[in-house]
Amino acid sequence: MEGKVILFDTSILHDAINEADEMRYILMLRVWHPDLSGEEREALQFIYDVLELPELLSDDAGTRFMAEERARMAKEFPLKATGGFGASKSKRKKVKGKKRSRK
Repeated sequence: MEGKVILFDTSILHDAINEADEMRYILMLRVWHPDLSGEEREALQFIYDVLELPELLSDDAGTRFMAEERARMAKEFPLKATGGFGASKSKRKKVKGKKRSRK
Protein backbone atom coordinates (compact mmCIF):
# COMPACT_ATOMS: atom_id res chain seq x y z
CA MET A 1 0.00 0.00 0.00
CA GLU A 2 1.38 3.37 -1.02
CA GLY A 3 2.90 5.34 1.82
CA LYS A 4 2.96 2.34 4.17
CA VAL A 5 5.87 0.41 5.61
CA ILE A 6 5.92 -3.36 5.83
CA LEU A 7 8.21 -5.60 7.86
CA PHE A 8 8.32 -9.32 7.34
CA ASP A 9 10.52 -12.30 8.03
CA THR A 10 12.50 -12.99 4.86
CA SER A 11 13.80 -16.28 6.22
CA ILE A 12 10.51 -17.77 5.05
CA LEU A 13 10.57 -18.68 1.34
CA HIS A 14 8.70 -15.95 -0.50
CA ASP A 15 8.38 -14.00 -3.76
CA ALA A 16 8.10 -10.25 -4.09
CA ILE A 17 7.01 -8.57 -7.31
CA ASN A 18 6.71 -4.87 -8.06
CA GLU A 19 3.80 -4.57 -10.47
CA ALA A 20 3.71 -0.77 -10.26
CA ASP A 21 5.08 1.55 -12.94
CA GLU A 22 7.21 3.32 -10.35
CA MET A 23 10.47 2.41 -8.66
CA ARG A 24 10.19 0.64 -5.32
CA TYR A 25 12.96 0.96 -2.75
CA ILE A 26 13.70 -1.78 -0.27
CA LEU A 27 15.75 -1.45 2.89
CA MET A 28 16.83 -4.88 4.04
CA LEU A 29 18.22 -5.41 7.52
CA ARG A 30 19.39 -8.52 9.29
CA VAL A 31 18.07 -8.60 12.82
CA TRP A 32 18.05 -11.45 15.29
CA HIS A 33 14.76 -12.70 16.65
CA PRO A 34 14.84 -11.91 20.38
CA ASP A 35 13.98 -15.51 21.31
CA LEU A 36 17.04 -17.00 19.59
CA SER A 37 19.69 -18.37 21.91
CA GLY A 38 23.35 -17.40 21.49
CA GLU A 39 24.04 -20.83 20.02
CA GLU A 40 21.24 -20.42 17.46
CA ARG A 41 22.53 -16.97 16.46
CA GLU A 42 26.05 -18.38 16.01
CA ALA A 43 24.71 -21.21 13.83
CA LEU A 44 22.73 -18.80 11.66
CA GLN A 45 25.70 -16.43 11.40
CA PHE A 46 27.83 -19.34 10.19
CA ILE A 47 25.26 -20.07 7.48
CA TYR A 48 25.30 -16.40 6.40
CA ASP A 49 29.10 -16.44 6.40
CA VAL A 50 29.22 -19.59 4.25
CA LEU A 51 26.81 -18.04 1.75
CA GLU A 52 29.26 -15.13 1.38
CA LEU A 53 32.45 -17.22 1.65
CA PRO A 54 31.90 -20.84 0.53
CA GLU A 55 35.62 -21.43 1.15
CA LEU A 56 34.75 -21.69 4.86
CA LEU A 57 33.74 -25.28 4.08
CA SER A 58 36.94 -26.13 2.21
CA ASP A 59 38.79 -29.36 3.02
CA ASP A 60 42.04 -27.44 2.56
CA ALA A 61 43.11 -25.98 5.92
CA GLY A 62 44.91 -23.02 4.31
CA THR A 63 41.94 -22.05 2.18
CA ARG A 64 39.61 -22.41 5.15
CA PHE A 65 41.93 -20.30 7.35
CA MET A 66 42.03 -17.49 4.78
CA ALA A 67 38.23 -17.54 4.51
CA GLU A 68 37.91 -17.43 8.31
CA GLU A 69 40.23 -14.41 8.40
CA ARG A 70 38.21 -12.65 5.68
CA ALA A 71 34.99 -13.31 7.62
CA ARG A 72 36.58 -12.03 10.85
CA MET A 73 37.88 -8.86 9.18
CA ALA A 74 34.53 -8.19 7.51
CA LYS A 75 32.86 -8.24 10.93
CA GLU A 76 35.48 -6.01 12.53
CA PHE A 77 35.90 -3.50 9.70
CA PRO A 78 32.78 -1.37 10.33
CA LEU A 79 33.81 -0.95 13.97
CA LYS A 80 37.33 0.08 13.04
CA ALA A 81 36.60 2.17 9.95
CA THR A 82 37.82 5.40 11.49
CA GLY A 83 41.32 4.01 12.02
CA GLY A 84 41.80 2.42 8.64
CA PHE A 85 41.35 -1.17 7.57
CA GLY A 86 41.98 -3.45 10.52
CA ALA A 87 43.40 -0.71 12.78
CA SER A 88 42.45 -0.52 16.41
CA LYS A 89 42.63 2.59 18.57
CA SER A 90 45.26 1.04 20.81
CA LYS A 91 47.55 0.29 17.84
CA ARG A 92 47.27 3.71 16.15
CA LYS A 93 50.14 6.10 16.73
CA LYS A 94 49.27 9.71 17.48
CA VAL A 95 51.78 12.14 16.05
CA LYS A 96 51.06 15.82 16.55
CA GLY A 97 51.57 18.02 13.53
CA LYS A 98 52.22 15.15 11.13
CA LYS A 99 49.89 13.21 8.92
CA ARG A 100 50.30 9.48 8.86
CA SER A 101 51.41 8.28 5.46
CA ARG A 102 49.66 5.43 3.74
CA LYS A 103 51.82 2.50 2.77
